[in-house]
Amino acid sequence: MSRTVYRWIAIGALLALSCGVIAAPRAWLDRDRVAQGDTVTLNIESETGDAPDFAALHGDFDLRGQSSRTETTIANGSVRTRTLWAVALEPRHSGVLTIPALGVGAERTEPLTLTVTPGQVGAQAQGQDVFLEVQVDPQTPYVGQPVMYTLRLSYAITLLDGDLDPPGADGVDVRRIGDDASYQRTVAGRRYQTLERRFVLIPERSGALVLNGARFRGRTLAGLRDPVFGGARAVSAIGEGVTLQVKPQPAQAQQPWLPATIAKLSMQAPTAGAHVGEPVNVELTLHLQGTAAAQVPELQMPEVPGARVFPDVPQVRERVVDGVLTVDITRRFALVPSQAGELTVPAVRIPWWNTLTDSPQIAQTEPLPLPVAAGDADSDTGSVPPPAAVSAPEPSAASQAAASSTATANVARPWQWLSLMLLLGWLITLGWIWRRALAARRPVASPRDATRPRDPLNVLRNAAAQGDLAAADAALRDLRRSGRLDEGALEPSQRAALASLQVALWGDGDHEQARLLLRQAFADGLRTAPRASVARRDPVLPPLYPEH
Repeated sequence: MSRTVYRWIAIGALLALSCGVIAAPRAWLDRDRVAQGDTVTLNIESETGDAPDFAALHGDFDLRGQSSRTETTIANGSVRTRTLWAVALEPRHSGVLTIPALGVGAERTEPLTLTVTPGQVGAQAQGQDVFLEVQVDPQTPYVGQPVMYTLRLSYAITLLDGDLDPPGADGVDVRRIGDDASYQRTVAGRRYQTLERRFVLIPERSGALVLNGARFRGRTLAGLRDPVFGGARAVSAIGEGVTLQVKPQPAQAQQPWLPATIAKLSMQAPTAGAHVGEPVNVELTLHLQGTAAAQVPELQMPEVPGARVFPDVPQVRERVVDGVLTVDITRRFALVPSQAGELTVPAVRIPWWNTLTDSPQIAQTEPLPLPVAAGDADSDTGSVPPPAAVSAPEPSAASQAAASSTATANVARPWQWLSLMLLLGWLITLGWIWRRALAARRPVASPRDATRPRDPLNVLRNAAAQGDLAAADAALRDLRRSGRLDEGALEPSQRAALASLQVALWGDGDHEQARLLLRQAFADGLRTAPRASVARRDPVLPPLYPEH
């Protein structure tokens, strides 16, 4: 063997002694038995520097957090670098789960076994550090009937942060309502801080509806430093799953479908009455319990003989009163009488379904008599008697002198008459130019258009372009009568344009601004705002110190 070969063997031995042998990656769990809902930390140590591939874990686990750190040591002339990865795993189901061999570069870890016991939920978990309670009312709703879902998170430890997931299921609209309530209570002899949150669930189809249990995931202070969460420890809780038996709409129910427990409708008008040509406000108020604002049809007033009706934007208030979802809707209508006498506002009827008695009912008002007095101009005209025929007296000497003086003054100042004629000619010219401009902007109707009714939406656009707010309001009323206009479902820009129109017609609003808003909002037709179907996820940020 030559000297060169011995030299290379020696160099390889020195490198092996200086660098050491690279060990295979090692994996271990911080515990091998957990309850469902809790998390377990998987640790992987490697000297290759390659990141582990966690894709094989997604079948049985949810990955909740991940961290890594690298250490370099020098001992007896050898350099060793180790990297430690830590990932928090939350089991998706109970049983004996296998953590498969994971690839770390060209190497693989050894498989591990984890035993997951069924987690305690609801009342079973009372006495634990953290537990969830669920209350649902009613459990046998109709389609479209709101269900109050109350979620209570109780904890006897200090929470640093956390997320509270709302219930979820296919075929149900879930949204959060109201503010969170926080209070203290004693459960099983232990003091707890309780966070209460409410949701409104609206079933969209009949049959069995299974709601997944709500879940809380958070962090609390830990005695030892956790490799994933630092100085914190992960905690979790699971709420009970609920199955709703959703009933279909009854065959004898009227449309639109409005399930509720209480419905009251009232109508008010000023006691002083009204005058011809002057607007008077008539107010409709609807009080409902056991329903949601989205289920309530738009308040409308029928045609009033002898008056024009101008609706205002409805005012809607939705809240929870003593655990019951309550809706109050108020809408004003401006009535402009066209003749004096007795004006009768017809009764308003709203059909609804009483979920307590399982029977159809109608909320309605009584016809409202409204005395209408003549306007100021009509009163003045009617009170002046026609002039009587009298003989003209002979002019006196004084009157003849005054007339002679006036004639002399008029003859003496002919330039005043000339100025007045020039002013009248200038005004006539301006009027002619203005009418020509309007005629140029007004679309020319074809003979075919004259033989068929005009589309109210086109009438609305033309009225907005010409600044005729009264015609625009009449077109909106035609759209409402045809059922094409649902103000509650319009986009915010179109609702704002309607509100600006009402203020301009019956208040001190800016007419030009109302015209511009109408023209821009309805240029592309009626647009419906998108409907949020699932409640947004809001993080729970419990207070570091209990509230007293």
